[in-house]
Amino acid sequence: MTPIESPADDETTLETATPSSVELVKLTSRRLRGGLQEAVVSDAPLFDDDDTVLLKFHGIYQQDDRDKRVKRGGPQEKVWSMMIRLTIPGGVLTPDQYLTLDALADRLGNGTLRVTTRQSIQFHGVLKGNLKPLLAEISASLLTTIAACGDVSRNVMASPAPIDDEAHRAVQTVARGVAEVLQPRTRAYYEIWLDGERVTDSRDEEPVYGDSYLPRKFKVGVALDTDNAVDLYTYDCGLVAITRDGKVLGYNLLVGGGLGMTHNKAHTFARLATTIAFVEPQHAVAIVRAVCELYRDEGNRSDRKHARLKYLVEQWGAERFLEALRQRVSFALHAPSPVPDPVQHDFIGIHPQGDGRFFAGVFVQSGRVADRDGETTRSAFREIVATVRPGVRLTPMQSVLFTDLTEADVQTLQRILAAHGVRGAGELSNAVRYSMACPAMPTCGLALAESERALPGVLEQLERELARLDVGTVPLTVRMTGCPNGCARPYNADIGLVGRRPGVYHLFVGGGLRGNRLADLFAADVKVDEIIPSLRPLLERFASDRNDDEGLGDFYQRVAGHLTPRHLLTGSEKPTAALFQAATLV
Repeated sequence: MTPIESPADDETTLETATPSSVELVKLTSRRLRGGLQEAVVSDAPLFDDDDTVLLKFHGIYQQDDRDKRVKRGGPQEKVWSMMIRLTIPGGVLTPDQYLTLDALADRLGNGTLRVTTRQSIQFHGVLKGNLKPLLAEISASLLTTIAACGDVSRNVMASPAPIDDEAHRAVQTVARGVAEVLQPRTRAYYEIWLDGERVTDSRDEEPVYGDSYLPRKFKVGVALDTDNAVDLYTYDCGLVAITRDGKVLGYNLLVGGGLGMTHNKAHTFARLATTIAFVEPQHAVAIVRAVCELYRDEGNRSDRKHARLKYLVEQWGAERFLEALRQRVSFALHAPSPVPDPVQHDFIGIHPQGDGRFFAGVFVQSGRVADRDGETTRSAFREIVATVRPGVRLTPMQSVLFTDLTEADVQTLQRILAAHGVRGAGELSNAVRYSMACPAMPTCGLALAESERALPGVLEQLERELARLDVGTVPLTVRMTGCPNGCARPYNADIGLVGRRPGVYHLFVGGGLRGNRLADLFAADVKVDEIIPSLRPLLERFASDRNDDEGLGDFYQRVAGHLTPRHLLTGSEKPTAALFQAATLV
């Protein structure tokens, strides 16, 4: 689908516009220090507004629990806690690191770990007084939370499969290289959280970011031409390894993806990344840094709703952006290499690594590693890691891979999972297997509706409907978010549900597992109990008229695509659900 043509910004206006309030906080923060040093040890239960901006750069969000707020008698009585997110390039953890994080969840968190859609771990329910001990123990395990949030490069993602060949090793190596180059250099993190020595500005330079860091967040991923598990087209910047016989020939460069938008704001929209160039392997890290620095210098710093890199790429166009990039590098940028349609693997189940060992992918509902009645996933994972000592990799679909297993280890792992009621690949419907949800209520301050807590009920209804229509074995992606920012990537799914207000969602259809196509608004302002009835006419047509091996999103695009030009998420889009009840359908 062609990207939306948004109104071009006047460049002179952008250059002279007043910086946003967040820009002023960053500029005066003394490289992310602000008042955090004093605030973190004060008796106050929360941080002030300026410090909450800076907290994000340290991997921390201040949140209030709306469930507890209601229970305490009204909106004025807020119960504050913190969400802490780690930076884990490529999602790779050692057994000791995983066990440390698991133990910290009980002692300093809310008793759960959450695998994010960006191959990281989040702690929820952390009290302000527990921040320093939590971050100190995370650091002692050789992990960090710096740059997990804020206007910097976020956690750098990579295809997670531990396949023993040059290509799979290369994407992980490049992801770590990009993460290292783009990590903030400020000593503020060590001063505030780890009681490090305070340093002068002359010893605290930011060679990539400068004093004002980036206009907004910058998401980077590294994929393979055989595996788009990271959903690369949704990132600000991405690299696709072009492979032959397991070796990397070079990387295609993608820029300008991003899913965040605002309801009813026509100048905000989802956009898939554009492939603009090919670089040799030795230049992979350098080209990502160059894209980041170009964004730093040219991105919008006055309107944060229009500040992501995608808006600059959309405004300039790919050719102008590529030419500006050429002026910043000393190596050649070639024409992109042709690639086949991307394939997105979830790696659930048992797979050979190619070195005589195996890895096991285990599904985690919405990424929440917790013990619940009948399915004690957290206890199972703890026992597996303590007993078998596997490597651990987090996937972009919120699941976990246990790596480097012998055949005996596989049997032990399967026995432990079964004892704890954890579902295997054969026990998951496709609707569940490829589903994702963001945390949303009760703690995310941006949430307009439920997501993680609402999705299981929606999936149960969908499973019944698909079984009734005898299409339950067809893979399809179902993704739900509590707001339009798109953290669970609903806008390129077969079915996307985006919160509008409590119990009400926009319903999108038409993406798919490949991740390279945006969905359309199918039905607007749908109550949660009307989601399946709203989908039923489409599902019935899908069951009766689909081609072999055709997914729901593919079928939708084939049948509805010719009826009207559709521009996604412009604020004035028209739902397409009515088309599936019209006599004009072919």
